[in-house]
Amino acid sequence: MKNLRILIILAAVITGFVSCDSDYLDLYPTDRFTKNQYWKSVTDLELYNNHYYSSSSFSVHGGWWASFYSENNSDNLIPEIPNTRLNGTGIVPTTGGSWYWGGIRDVNYFLTNYHTVEGVQSDIDHYVGEAYFFKAYFYYTLLKNFGDLPWLNEVHGPRDEALFQARLPRNVVADSIVSTIDKAIALLKTKGEAKDFRINREIALLIKSRICLYEGTWEKYHAGTPFGISGQDGSKFLRLAKEAAEEVINSNKYSLYTSGDPSNSYWRLFNQTDFSSNPEVMLWKKFDIGQGITHNIQRMLPWRGEGSGISLGLVESYLKKDGTLATDVDYSSLTTMAADRDPRLAQTVLLPGDVLTNVGYEATVQRVFDVPYIDQTGTYRNTTGFMLYKGIDPDPAQQKNQEGIGITASIIFRYAEVLLNYAEACAELGELDQAAADRSINQLRNRVDVGNLNVGNVPSDPNNIYGVSDLIYEVRRERRVELALENLRFDDLMRWRAHKGFAGKRPKGMKYYGSDLENSFTGFYPLVDEDGFLEPYQESLPQGFGFNPERDYLLPIPSQEITLNPNLVQNPGWD
Repeated sequence: MKNLRILIILAAVITGFVSCDSDYLDLYPTDRFTKNQYWKSVTDLELYNNHYYSSSSFSVHGGWWASFYSENNSDNLIPEIPNTRLNGTGIVPTTGGSWYWGGIRDVNYFLTNYHTVEGVQSDIDHYVGEAYFFKAYFYYTLLKNFGDLPWLNEVHGPRDEALFQARLPRNVVADSIVSTIDKAIALLKTKGEAKDFRINREIALLIKSRICLYEGTWEKYHAGTPFGISGQDGSKFLRLAKEAAEEVINSNKYSLYTSGDPSNSYWRLFNQTDFSSNPEVMLWKKFDIGQGITHNIQRMLPWRGEGSGISLGLVESYLKKDGTLATDVDYSSLTTMAADRDPRLAQTVLLPGDVLTNVGYEATVQRVFDVPYIDQTGTYRNTTGFMLYKGIDPDPAQQKNQEGIGITASIIFRYAEVLLNYAEACAELGELDQAAADRSINQLRNRVDVGNLNVGNVPSDPNNIYGVSDLIYEVRRERRVELALENLRFDDLMRWRAHKGFAGKRPKGMKYYGSDLENSFTGFYPLVDEDGFLEPYQESLPQGFGFNPERDYLLPIPSQEITLNPNLVQNPGWD
């Protein structure tokens, strides 16, 4: 307990967020706190690193409540209010605006002071590896948001000259991030050696592949634009992405989960309370009623639309079950829409007959889905007719509706992304042969019994408007489907420079007029397009999303930061 209190004080002191009435200040006055009270044992290192796991910067899925609605910032979901970033309506903030460096300062403080710790060297190395991991991860978040960045390796005072340096080019920053994650990889214990619920070497390799895939495709597809890097084509980072993902694959430490039934394997992956023995889940969060660590998702999702809905664009991305393009879909009902399609569609979108809950508010009952809540308002409304099924479990033990709590575990990292990162890096490098496809994308398809990808006979999709090969587009489509609503789609749109798919356009939902939905709602007249498909932004976005490709791929630096440091140069288009 004493170590925990010291940790809280230390974290508060270095980030500047201790309140004047803190009980801990009475126990450990800061004017008498010295480094000699801490940095003694391996436990000190572990406790210090604990706070990174709950950091908002590390909240991969946006926290539990936002887990499946984090993609309201993408073309996969359509919230009632258009996303500011996609709509190009952002402004230059005075302060804040994601320009947050507290996490990096915390890690630098750790790396400056851990050397006095005594203990088993491999244990010390592991927690130092964790610190390097988080530094790389926090810098990666800043890189995605702002591009060019200053690089800081020490803890600086408010007047230190180093805090007034200029921004380094993004590829130089990316090199430093890769060097940092490589240090983590060299020090971290592997799966089975590292403690549960902590970063291990294979997770660091996954994140290295993610970082390098992001930067490699960014450099390739933003070349010649205000956001490109002169003389760089991204191939260096793409090679690193492929190698990092391949190392995880070759380790044989992870594999895809299956229930044994293709009709529910994908859905059941996201409806478990304990992933300890799940071969696919690399890092996860556990919820426990006894400890008061619960969430609302199993109480809310079966009863509400949460003011959002899955887009027609995402639904159209699912192939037919035989692996061919779904060009003749019958949208006269939700049931016919999903007929003979990739089973992941029926395991992601609610269909009539799906069991929503076996527990009612007042009595034990079973509720079965019939029609979406498109005629409701506020948080009860579904905007598109496509309601979320991924993540809903009718098991009373998980829903606990009467108590208003849920304990379904939350996946943070999973092996499927490793396979997709590998496949995409191979495709971008021109190295996705049939063997590579079979060990990556076709494993994902085999789980749900979908026809395999034949790299020698890739269908030409009319939705491919991006100037990429059919093979690269097919890899992107597979990624969109497999990782749907897991908070990765926005990053993909940004790194692919994919504004042609949404800028100046309005997203759509389910067919209303000419479908069975029309007969389900008396006196309800929603906004629809000329073909009868729901179009919730018809009035609010008459010209479609206003995303400006010359500006909106990066966020603006807060004006106060530029005032404080004149060496900072504002991002393109925000002057």
